[in-house]
Amino acid sequence: MTNVRSLLLSALALASSAFGQSAQIPAPPQERPILLEHATIHTAAADGPRVIANGHVLFDKGVIVSVGEGVPATLPENVLRHDATGLHVAPGFISTMSTIGLVETLQVVATDDRSETGQLHPEVVAATAINPDTDLFPVARAAGVLLSLTAPTGGLVSGRASALRLDGWNPETIAVVRDVGVVVNWPLVEPVQAWWTTKGVDEQRKSIRANLAMLDDFINDARGYIVQKARFPELPTDQRFEAMRGVIVEGDPVYVTCGSRGQIESAIAWASRHSLKPIIVGSRGVEESIPLLKPIALGVIVSGTHRLPGNDYESYDAAYRLPAKLRDAKIPFAIATGGEPAHDRNLPHHAGTAAAFGLTPDEALAAITRQAAELSGIGDRYGSLAAGKSATLIVTTGDPLEITSDVLLGYIDGRTIDLSSRQTRLLRKYAEKYRQLGIDLAIAPPAVPSPDVK
Repeated sequence: MTNVRSLLLSALALASSAFGQSAQIPAPPQERPILLEHATIHTAAADGPRVIANGHVLFDKGVIVSVGEGVPATLPENVLRHDATGLHVAPGFISTMSTIGLVETLQVVATDDRSETGQLHPEVVAATAINPDTDLFPVARAAGVLLSLTAPTGGLVSGRASALRLDGWNPETIAVVRDVGVVVNWPLVEPVQAWWTTKGVDEQRKSIRANLAMLDDFINDARGYIVQKARFPELPTDQRFEAMRGVIVEGDPVYVTCGSRGQIESAIAWASRHSLKPIIVGSRGVEESIPLLKPIALGVIVSGTHRLPGNDYESYDAAYRLPAKLRDAKIPFAIATGGEPAHDRNLPHHAGTAAAFGLTPDEALAAITRQAAELSGIGDRYGSLAAGKSATLIVTTGDPLEITSDVLLGYIDGRTIDLSSRQTRLLRKYAEKYRQLGIDLAIAPPAVPSPDVK
């Protein structure tokens, strides 16, 4: 009876997971030119104007044709024009070091593809395990998050991160770049003495030495394999070592997740010793490690600004001001949520908090658009509004980082994205319930600018 009950519970869990999958249809390719006019344009550009009042964005075949003031003197035939007076246009937000697409329900093991067994598996590629029908894509898109740097977790070497579009039929159409760089979870470097620890100090120190030696040996073995494989191509192929070729030979980044100053110092020393290019992922210990980060790190992905101080000596706003400290130190950075993928929708609010504590609004926007794209290996195509860049952008009712702003329109590579989600469907459902009861909730979605074909 117990076995039957377990099987029934498992079946119900899988069924509920399957029924929770998104039924939205991915957007088709852009069929005609689109002009967004009379809007406030936030370009997030490194050079040139970052905010254009009464500006326009014209895009065709998924690529931006023109960005600037007023309206272009010459427009393509059959252009679809949106009067965006009073609205704002910005690049689509990018959620960095997320697990979106890899996990649906944390309580259902069958929907969790974030990690593999074992400590060293760089051959794992995040894009391979993406669930195109996840219900979390629509939720993130409704908040303006249109792209992600999705990364596997688990073990010491988790696998390789992938840059993704949050819309598509399958992993092949969702992936922008399948292999961006290797993800490393840096091990503890000092014993933990707390009530919840199950290992003594000596045992912990032994484990620390073993983990650090394992990482050193793995890099040395991978480099030796690559050298010998070049000399003797007939040697058997090792997929794990082949997966390290990008970071060892081609200069791809290593995304190193750290949670303390000691871990950051150890990771930087390891990367320097092996001539690797690290991007530090985390928040705690980053400020104290800035002098070490400047000479070697490609940048920092801040794991959220909405967190409590990690130590008694930290001020209450230490996490809020960390992005501004990195800017002052001239260290490239992006802002992530650092949480579960269901919370990727809060990404602009993390950036907004940084804007309230030292960053300018333009700098905060760049931290989740242009700079996020650069640290995700897709900065040549995404992250800012400029001619020749991908038409991946959003139209909002107010400043893109304001919590009161709504996303009205979204485009990924020029494709018009469905911004409805489970939440919007529930809003319509219960608004109708109260309407039938004769109660007016005065809830109405913001008006989307209607196209005017000229």
